[in-house]
Formats: sequence, structure tokens, C-alpha cells
Amino acid sequence: MKSLVFGNGLKIDTTLKKNLNGCVLRVDSKKASLIIIDGGVGEGKTTLGTICGMEIAKEKGERFSILEQVRQGGADFLKGMDWCVENNRSVIVYDEAGDFNTRASLTAFNKNMNRVFETYRALRIIVILCLPSFADVDSSLMKKKISRMLIHCYSRTKNRGNYKVYSLWRMWYLKKGFKQVTVPDDAFKMTTPNFFGHFKDLDPEDSKILEEHSLQAKRQIITEGSLKDRNMVSLNRIADETGFSGVSILKYIKKFDPVVEKIGVKKYYHKELIKDIIDHKNNTGKID
Repeated sequence: MKSLVFGNGLKIDTTLKKNLNGCVLRVDSKKASLIIIDGGVGEGKTTLGTICGMEIAKEKGERFSILEQVRQGGADFLKGMDWCVENNRSVIVYDEAGDFNTRASLTAFNKNMNRVFETYRALRIIVILCLPSFADVDSSLMKKKISRMLIHCYSRTKNRGNYKVYSLWRMWYLKKGFKQVTVPDDAFKMTTPNFFGHFKDLDPEDSKILEEHSLQAKRQIITEGSLKDRNMVSLNRIADETGFSGVSILKYIKKFDPVVEKIGVKKYYHKELIKDIIDHKNNTGKID
């Protein structure tokens, strides 16, 4: 039976543990702290991110909830941040999962990350960001000294994962390297890491929870993407864009019976309904 921890009693090397503790000290001084974990599919980014989150929580004397503190997609991440604030938790894992379908979505992601740190900096929450490539992260997060550590996962085996760790200073050299190479990972051959390390898998029960949680979140992301492609929107979206209450919109829907699609318990409507409601209000002075 393979061991679930190293000789130090941890699932990570002692040097990484000390650096995580350094991030805790940083946020305790009301300074923003972002830990970035990148690597290809199957290299264990989310697993390592969860392990780091657990170690930070342990250092703070807090419980770590995989279901609440490991989040995917922008809206889900913001809900997780709010949950951490409400429940006095100090760390959240943002598994972006490669949802960069267009340059516009990548730009929106970077704007969102900057906005998050502007809003939450004083709340002392460490963000662990897992994504396919550090090359996609906007350098503004580095200029503001928000990005503190990059952990690059590579060559995972059956018994352990492997990582290289880069400081903020060395991240700048990696950014320069990305501009000089065709294959982004080649930049990691041009900059020496601060240290190397290894990590173990999560305990079986935690691993099962994380796998099921990640699959559910990914299904939701796929569903939302499909709805967007078909121009289907939620009642809340209609209310936001028309300025009418949900009750008034439901009365309009009941009267005019527009196209509706039901997923689970939620209903979605074609976004043309927004224009129809506004036009109806302009023509009649009411919508119900």
C-alpha cells in the first residue's frame, strides 16, 4: 500500500510548507497574496491546490471544506469568496480549468482577478489559482506584487506529483521567456526555479469528494456555455437588464408564453424576451 505522506508527515515537501506559512504571515499583515499553480492536464494542479489550501487552513487553525473552498469559473469563485468572508476562512482554491475559449474570456478573467484583490485585499484571504499556463496570467498582478509564488506541476507519476517553485522575481524572467519561445513550457527550461518538490495524493475520501465536486462544477460550466451559445438567459438576467421585478416578469411570461427551457429546477428564456418586455412597456406603459 502506497504511503499517503512523506517522512515529514506532510503531503508536500517541508520547503513548500514554510513558503505557504510565509503567505499566511503576509495576509496577516493585510497584504494580498496569490499562489499560482499551473501545469498540463492530469499533472495534479487541483489536487496540489487543495493540499496547499488544507495546509494553510491548518496553519490558521481552521477547517477546510472542499465543497465550499474549491471553486470553478468566475461566478462560482466569487460565491466562494463570499462564503469565506461569511465563515471566517482564510484560503480559497480557484480552479479555472482552462475555460479560456476566446481572448475576450481571458481578458475578462484577468480583469476579474484584479477586481477581486482590490475588493478582498483587507479581508486576509489567500487565493490559490490553478490554471493550465502561467503565460495566461496578466502581469498587472505581478506589478502590484499580488502574485507571490508560482508552482509549476510536471511529470506526475502513479505515486507522486512533481513541482518547481518560482518567486515573484523569477516569474518576471518566465514572462520574458514566454515571449521568446513557441511552446510555453520551454520557458521553464530558461529560468532556474527557487526549489523543486513532490506531492502525494489526497486521502481517498477527500480525493473522491474533490473528483465528484469538480465533475459537477464542470458539468455546470458546460451547461452555462451551451445556454449562452443558444442565447438563453435566466430570470435574474432578464430582471437585471429590464429593471423590472421577477414577479412582474413572471406575470408577463404567463400571459405571453415565450420559449422556455428547463434545466433542473431553473428555467431559461431566449434573450429576445428582454427586448420584448422593454418594447411592451414602451407601447403600453406596463408589462403585466
